Amino acid sequence: MPITRRFRARKAGKDDGAAPAGERDLQELQRMLTQTLAGLKQSGAEPVLASSLKRAVLRKDPTFAESDYGFRAFGELLRQAERNGVLTLSEGQARGDPAVDFPEAGQAGHAFDLLRQTVLELQGEDGEVPLSGLKDQLRKRAPNWSEKDLGYSGFLQFVKAAAANGAVVMEWDDSEGDYFLYVPD
Repeated sequence: MPITRRFRARKAGKDDGAAPAGERDLQELQRMLTQTLAGLKQSGAEPVLASSLKRAVLRKDPTFAESDYGFRAFGELLRQAERNGVLTLSEGQARGDPAVDFPEAGQAGHAFDLLRQTVLELQGEDGEVPLSGLKDQLRKRAPNWSEKDLGYSGFLQFVKAAAANGAVVMEWDDSEGDYFLYVPD
């Protein structure tokens, strides 16, 4: 049974040096939205309408209510996520039901740049950086960074998207049993 949002918000209220509880809650909520949106897009649901996104969120968490996060309506929550650069809204098929998508470059572009810069900094004499441990290196440079905020279910999926986008080159090494990344000259 999922923990209710109100309980988590009260529980997260202790001061542990992290972001304030309200900010963490919004970050967690935006992460859930991006993961759900990514799942809908992978299933071929194009365009993803706000109403479809809300139904999918409710299937994942039947206790979800945008009012628990201080929003009067789901559309208000989506507009805030758009202002935060997490997603984009465009005119949908019906008035009041916008299409929801990921920003073209936005946060993903910045995250790909961070990955590219990190790989450049870590490239040794052989010019390659193993995938193992790379996520920790990204978090040293951007402590709150998470691929889940961008809608990726895992770090490997994020790195593959970055490679497909041309930010890095990624190759499998059978002898090492790991992916290696590099930035071409």
